[in-house]
Amino acid sequence: MKRITRPHPRPWASRRLVCLGFAGGGTVGFRPWARQLPVDVELRALCYPGRELRYGEEIDGGWQGLVDDSADAVLSEVRGPYVLYGHSMGALVAYEVARTLQARGADGPESLVLSGHIAPQHWTGARSAALADASDAKLSAWLQETGGAPQAVLADPDLRAMAVDLLRTDLTTYATYRHKPGERLRAGIHLLVGEAELSPLHEGWSELTDGTWSMAVLPGGHFFTSRVWNSLPCYMPVFDARDLAGSAS
Repeated sequence: MKRITRPHPRPWASRRLVCLGFAGGGTVGFRPWARQLPVDVELRALCYPGRELRYGEEIDGGWQGLVDDSADAVLSEVRGPYVLYGHSMGALVAYEVARTLQARGADGPESLVLSGHIAPQHWTGARSAALADASDAKLSAWLQETGGAPQAVLADPDLRAMAVDLLRTDLTTYATYRHKPGERLRAGIHLLVGEAELSPLHEGWSELTDGTWSMAVLPGGHFFTSRVWNSLPCYMPVFDARDLAGSAS
């Protein structure tokens, strides 16, 4: 069973960027980045259960089941040096996957690039729990406002209903997350934050790693501006900007 896609295979690549999605999302939002990366870096996108190639699939265990499933996928389907990237809910999944692999003594990521999330020790889940209980109309409006689903999906009633159901399921799981103190990560953490949602609570990520720490504030809100999101690898400090096909200017 494949859980990680390769939008633009590069069998010669010496590194991988493994992307983990936000609540209600899949792998589609990451695919355009594949050709922007340095020629020796391959993009891979992890597909959570219940969508795309894993449509109709479920896992047991709530949040921990999602983390374990994701960690198993990375361990079995990614070889060689890699960077984990996660946005919003995916930032927490990426962080917990890295912790899980480190605890197992397995090969973990070189570093984490995270975006759209405060430090996990400050997360209460209250906002996600409230959103999970909202009406279909409110969830649909939220997807529209944040850019959390493609316009083509939101314009189709059947696809929109599926997107709303998937978002609600993810939010319900996401809301149960609670940070458990433990060993700090050896991998560095690089945080990207939209200026409209910058908070002192983002700084807490620095407390969770013994590796390199950095934070960059970028234009826009939760999903930045469309221009920034579409070329986000250009803002990731783990890559040399001179080798990227896009431009952050």
